[in-house]
Amino acid sequence: MIKDYVQQTSMWPFATLRSRKSIVILLTFLSFLQLYRHYPASNFNVPFLPATAPICQSQPIPAIQEPSPRVTEQWTQLQDLFERHPPNLVMERGDFAGGQLAKATVTLLADYLDMTFAEAQLMRDEHASVVEALPHYPIGAFSGRGIIILAGGKYSEIAATTIGMTRLLGSRLPLEIWMIDQIEEQEGWCEEMAAYGGIVCRFVSDYIQDMSAFSHHYQLKIPAIMFSSFTEVLYLDGDSLPVVNPDPIFSAPAYVNTGAVLWPDYWKSTESPYTPYITGQNQTKATSVPDLQTVDSGQMLWNKEKHWQSLCLSAYYNYFGPTYFYTLFTQGGPGWGDKDTFPTALRALKAKWTMIPHRLQTQRYDDGTGHGKGSGMAMMQADPADMQAFKPLFLHSNFIKFSVRRLMCDTCTEDPSALSTEQRLKDKEVTFKGSITNRKGPIWKQLNFGMRIFATKEKDGLNDMGRLDTERDMWRVMERVGCMGVFSDEKICHRTRRYLDRTFGMVTRWEGGAERDCS
Repeated sequence: MIKDYVQQTSMWPFATLRSRKSIVILLTFLSFLQLYRHYPASNFNVPFLPATAPICQSQPIPAIQEPSPRVTEQWTQLQDLFERHPPNLVMERGDFAGGQLAKATVTLLADYLDMTFAEAQLMRDEHASVVEALPHYPIGAFSGRGIIILAGGKYSEIAATTIGMTRLLGSRLPLEIWMIDQIEEQEGWCEEMAAYGGIVCRFVSDYIQDMSAFSHHYQLKIPAIMFSSFTEVLYLDGDSLPVVNPDPIFSAPAYVNTGAVLWPDYWKSTESPYTPYITGQNQTKATSVPDLQTVDSGQMLWNKEKHWQSLCLSAYYNYFGPTYFYTLFTQGGPGWGDKDTFPTALRALKAKWTMIPHRLQTQRYDDGTGHGKGSGMAMMQADPADMQAFKPLFLHSNFIKFSVRRLMCDTCTEDPSALSTEQRLKDKEVTFKGSITNRKGPIWKQLNFGMRIFATKEKDGLNDMGRLDTERDMWRVMERVGCMGVFSDEKICHRTRRYLDRTFGMVTRWEGGAERDCS
């Protein structure tokens, strides 16, 4: 039949070729075209249902109370305290010197900032005044345990995957989504997230009247944690998702015994030798390179009742972070931002806390054979329940962001909620292209040819640790986002379902916030 068609069709490039080789070429060409076919949704009605689907659990989610007005009053007092004791220098982010500082001597660290001992002494006095006036924990202002996720604008698309994973894996903890203001919310998105159950959106601007000091997204973790209604908080960046149910984390001895758990980042500290002096840890500046590990603050476990003053001191560091403390704590090293404000506050107040002892593991790309390639796409952080062996609990996607639109669209229009004020004032359409169109990108081949993105034969990868289905689960959630709700798009939906079918041999149907046939 194909041969007859080739003979009869003069327009076809192979019309004059009758050899077996030509037929093979033609069939190969037609097979390649299959990659770009659009299938109707009815072709993908094959539900995937585990024997006991975690999302179908019937355990009720605790109600979420409104944030206490007492915290707003306390924040007003804190803001006044901070303004009365500002840093005496302005130290904005300098040139990156990570490679140089990685092998730094204490002299090099000391010389990086243009600061005299007299200036450090003045700042030490300001810091001491703040510490002396830190407020006590507001008894009765908070209750229970819960998850906090920072979202807003383009981060909401990424956070949608993290939020979906928490519920898919069986979490029954209440969850608060925090954004700067209502401008950052894609219309209808909060209602869509609420369909998972036990989820509400909060806006920092509802609780802090003067937002002028908040110029960086890094600074928003503090008000999100402080104003949340929970006493005990699991904080997650929008791109840091659980790979197993995170609920048992609050029972881990490492947390119960200290009330605060932080996870390591890749790098050793490059803080200024003046840091321990200014923050009251030492009586003079450091005389040796600090043997400190930096922190990955994409996930934090925090008991506010036990560590309220440490949180307030970290708020001071973040309030003046972009103009002083972020640079003091990292100088020209990697990781400029909020992350080291938390351990520094704990050390300054001599508080008891836990640093996860396990070195983080890197999840790398699949090279087409299951083995890893490149420097990595995400960081795996350990479960604090096991301090002896590394068992993955969080996947912090620091390079590839798992937003279905960022992965699967040709050219997408950026939602106004994701634009800066300057971009909104210009009133021009802003667009972006998905990874599926970037032929030079690290995952173009995987997205177009139905291959896994995560290396499946990687030593210390998720597969090696018994979590091969994490990637599949993430795509199940992204299918829901791409095929339903505010970020849905017909073409993205078809592509996502096609990818699920070819890569994992399944496609999930979602109805009303839960998988079909849940029982």
